[in-house]
Amino acid sequence: MPAGIISEVYKGSFNADLYYTFAEVNKALTHSESSKLSYTLDIPRPLGVVAEHAVLELLVESRERLIDWKIRVNGVSVSKEFKPVVSVKVGEIYLHKLIYDVKSILNTPESMNKARVHMTVRHEGGGSIILRAVGFIVAYSHFDAYTSMKYYTGLLLVGEGERYSLSDVCVDGDSLVDLVAFSSAPVPIVLSNGFNQRRILVKGLANIQLDNSYCGYLEINHEGSDSGGGNPFLVLGVLSKKFSVRKPSLKLASITPMVSGNELNISLRITNEGDAIPDEAMLVVLDKGFVRGVKKIKPPSPGEVVEESIKIPLNLMPEGVTLRLVWKKLARTQFEDTSVKLAQV
Repeated sequence: MPAGIISEVYKGSFNADLYYTFAEVNKALTHSESSKLSYTLDIPRPLGVVAEHAVLELLVESRERLIDWKIRVNGVSVSKEFKPVVSVKVGEIYLHKLIYDVKSILNTPESMNKARVHMTVRHEGGGSIILRAVGFIVAYSHFDAYTSMKYYTGLLLVGEGERYSLSDVCVDGDSLVDLVAFSSAPVPIVLSNGFNQRRILVKGLANIQLDNSYCGYLEINHEGSDSGGGNPFLVLGVLSKKFSVRKPSLKLASITPMVSGNELNISLRITNEGDAIPDEAMLVVLDKGFVRGVKKIKPPSPGEVVEESIKIPLNLMPEGVTLRLVWKKLARTQFEDTSVKLAQV
C-alpha cells in the first residue's frame, strides 16, 4: 500500500487568471553558519493585481526530522518552524512536503508592486537538507478571466508493484489534468483512465500533462523493471484546471512614414480586434534588431481605432525599419511585427 497521503485541498471557480510552476531545485542547505538559498519563482505577476489564490509548496529531503529554518517570500516571514504536512521514509532518508498559503503576502502593497515572487530559505540548525523541488500556484483576480480548478496535494510514495487511483479528478469535465511527480532515478509508470493506458519513464521532477479523458478516473501504476529493485515514485499533486481569458488583439490598420530633415515620423492607426482592453500597450521601432524608439500608447478598447505617431532621429537613412506593437493583459505579453520600407519616402 502506498505510504503518505494526497488529499483534495481546493475545488471551485473564480474570476481569475491561473499560473503555476513546478521546478526541480536540488540545492543543499547545511548546518554551516548562515546557509541560505534564494530562489525566484518563474511566474510573472501583473503589477497591482490582487491574488485570489496563492500556495507555495516545497519538497525537502533530510536524514533527520529536526530542522531549524526560516522561509521568507518577498521579504515577509512565512514560517520559522519546520512543520511538514506529510513525511515519508525511504531507506535512510526522509522526504517532506511543506505547504504554505502565501495569498496575504502577495497582496501586501510591497508585493503588489513587484513583478516577480522571490523566496528565501535560511537554514539555522539541525540536520542538513536538500530542497528537491518547489511548486507555486497563483490565481490573479480579474473580471476578464475565469478559472475552474481542483487540486490534490501532499506526498504519496508508490512502491514497485503498487497502484494508486483517484476518481472524480476534475471540477469541470472539460478540464486538463497535470500529474506532478518526482523520482530520483528512472521509474517506469503506467497511467490509465480505465480505457486507455499511457506509459511514461519518470526521472527527477515531472509535470505530466493529461487530457480530459482522465477527469473521471486516474490510476497510477508503478510497474517496476525486469531487473527488480525498483526505485520509489513520489506523487506530489494532481491539478485539474480549465481557464479562459478575454484577450486583446491589436493590429496596425495603416502606416504612414515621413522623413523631415534628420527625423523619421511614423503616423499609425491601431485597431483592437480582440474582446478585451490591454492593460498596457507600446510601440517599438527596430532597425536591424536595434531599438531606435519606444513609446507608450493609449490601450484601445475592443473595436476602437486610435491614431498614434512616433518620431526617431536619423543619422543614416535605413532601407526600412520594423514596427513592433506590444500589448499586455494580466501577466501575458503579445506583440506583432510589421516591416516598413523607407526607400520611397
